[in-house]
Amino acid sequence: MSERVGTPAAPSQPAGEHIPPSLAEGSSPWSLRLAAWRQPSSAALIVAALTLLGAALRFGTLNVQSIWLDESATLVLVHRGFSGMLSNLSASESAPPLYYTLVWAWTKVFGAGPLGFRSFSALVGTLTIPVLYLAGRQVSRRVGVWAAALAAVNPAMYYYSQEARAYALLILLSAVAYLFWQRALQAPRGRHLALWALASALALLTHYFAAFLFFAEALILMWRLGWRRTWAPIGAVVLVGLALLPLAASQIERGKAQWIEEASLSSRVSETAKLFFVGVYGPLEIVSALLAALLAAGALALLLRRGDRPERRGARDAGLVLLVAFAVPLLLAVTHLVDVYDGRNVIANWVPFAILIACALGITRAGRYTALLGGGLCAISLAVIAAINLVPGYQRDDWRSAARALASPPATRVIVTEPNSYLPLSIYLGGLRLASASTVTTRELAFVALRVRHSASAPGPAVVPSSGPPGFRLAGVTRSETFAVARFRAARSTTVSTRALRRIGHDSTAEVIIQR
Repeated sequence: MSERVGTPAAPSQPAGEHIPPSLAEGSSPWSLRLAAWRQPSSAALIVAALTLLGAALRFGTLNVQSIWLDESATLVLVHRGFSGMLSNLSASESAPPLYYTLVWAWTKVFGAGPLGFRSFSALVGTLTIPVLYLAGRQVSRRVGVWAAALAAVNPAMYYYSQEARAYALLILLSAVAYLFWQRALQAPRGRHLALWALASALALLTHYFAAFLFFAEALILMWRLGWRRTWAPIGAVVLVGLALLPLAASQIERGKAQWIEEASLSSRVSETAKLFFVGVYGPLEIVSALLAALLAAGALALLLRRGDRPERRGARDAGLVLLVAFAVPLLLAVTHLVDVYDGRNVIANWVPFAILIACALGITRAGRYTALLGGGLCAISLAVIAAINLVPGYQRDDWRSAARALASPPATRVIVTEPNSYLPLSIYLGGLRLASASTVTTRELAFVALRVRHSASAPGPAVVPSSGPPGFRLAGVTRSETFAVARFRAARSTTVSTRALRRIGHDSTAEVIIQR
């Protein structure tokens, strides 16, 4: 179909925006953009303040929590040479290589300490805030501001912005892809589709679960724009996915994600809902998540009753993407084809989730009510973040404090810990190696345990034995909200079997570590 030739259409702008006639009359699109840059709107100032708030939250508390198991695996990788890091990726990780490549280069500049390699996630987590604003701004400035506010203070976004893992980068790239997906729907130009495909491919190179958001967005693009306009960008991302298949198959073969199926699917689904509202850990998780969900439901009810057409359209698009991106991995899990459904794996779905809630909070015909509902959501989020930083029991596994309690031994010491403890403990304690023989000889023993996590209640206290093997007496017990250490000493060097040590520690899979 040929295009109508005539007077050029005015530059498209989100609903609710206004260009002063003095600027619009006789002005080119570029002069309008330059004028808007020179005279920032109140929305832009608010987003700038929200971005500064998000940066302060993320960078200001970056070293409050200890490095935990998953982060220690990242640290081991980035300490290798570049080729060694890539060759060991399939053995130690279950994700594609983009994040590890970028953070490897980042640590060469900023160092590989906790602040150095976590700061990359803090930066990309902060950048997500203005990107969410731009995505919401495709509907209206009010929606954009609310999307930025949710990104700035949401406990899950805060958590992953302080973790040296791929999730913060996945969220940022998914947000960029969603932004250009929206623009492609509104103005199906080649550059919008190309930028959507580029961001989607980079997201897929960061985490395999980006495929589900891409699949949802691609379906809607094909439905509305047709196959002829979309086959090239969609095909380019599919080719990237096909190139990743050998690495994914190798990681699956090594069983890197088998731990996921240890929890029931229903519990993982409920944990995902809690994660999206109030994050990974926090006080009164069930109560706070339910309260946040009620506030969000109230906003969505107002959207149905009083929302304008652009707000409803934006919410509909976000809801469709969210529905498909959740339904496909759930279907794969239910049918037992591939069960790797987990809250952190689907965390990129928080992007359309945030846009959906922001569309409800940004309706213009119920501003007073939505301001109260949105303010309540942000207040709950800030309260959770404050509690996490003030109460150690709601933080990551505290290997740093446990190492301080152990201190340096007077001679060779044997440490008995829970499974997968060697890597995080070795970050804070030197001279460690895993025991390879069936017996160990030492005069000093230490049993280390972290507090027990519960999904529906506060963490339980750490439990360590009160009596050691024959010949060892209890020398002292150190307890805190996050860990417990029991130390035993013998009058002379004594040989003990590792099986006996595991039996005393009540864990047949416990790690036995020798410290010199």
